[in-house]
Amino acid sequence: MGEPKKRLILFPQDKGGIGKSFVAALIHDYLTDEGVALRAFDLDHANSTFNRLVPEAEFIDTDVDADKLGVLDQIVHALAGADTVLVDNRATGGSKVLGYLDETRLPHLQEELDCAIVFVLIATDDKDANSQIAEVLDTWVGRVRWLVARNLRDGGSLSLWAGSNSRKRLLESQHAVEIDVPCMTEVTRNRLQEANLTVGRGRTAEKLHILDRSRCIRFHGRMAEEFDRARSLLIG
Repeated sequence: MGEPKKRLILFPQDKGGIGKSFVAALIHDYLTDEGVALRAFDLDHANSTFNRLVPEAEFIDTDVDADKLGVLDQIVHALAGADTVLVDNRATGGSKVLGYLDETRLPHLQEELDCAIVFVLIATDDKDANSQIAEVLDTWVGRVRWLVARNLRDGGSLSLWAGSNSRKRLLESQHAVEIDVPCMTEVTRNRLQEANLTVGRGRTAEKLHILDRSRCIRFHGRMAEEFDRARSLLIG
């Protein structure tokens, strides 16, 4: 069988505040620009950051007991009418998503579904976040594909991540693609949050000042270049 035509993109980390929803919104912008048939889901019913930025993202409440996680069947059913399904996770919710994948044996069904599962890992210099990456990698090595997004919001160097064994394993043996998410000017980032806009939509939003729109154009273009390097992971 050739390259799978569909993609299921997931964020497996439990750690909150590392930029999962922001990266999910950037991926949504990119795939929308590329004309991909896309369905999006937000598993963070409490904070709903992703849904505020991407209103078409559908809620799934995963704050349930393990035997109720069949609610996540929706993300698999969505593959019938979409080429890519993008799922933003909530803080502390990664273990439930991973439990669902294990319970359904979904990695074993990728060929039958004509789908590749892609884990998006947010790399920072947070020790807890990097420890979670190591744990996920140990369990899921060889079973999924990997996209690493280096979140550079606090600077241009991630020394802990750069020297980590997890990074070496991902790049050398798992053929992960590593991209950079540069720092966005704080004032524009805050205005996008206040206006509930993704960077892509901020480019033409009249409610934003022309300077903010200009920054969005520049940032969006930079991210398009980064995502182009991971195109085969994101688009079948």
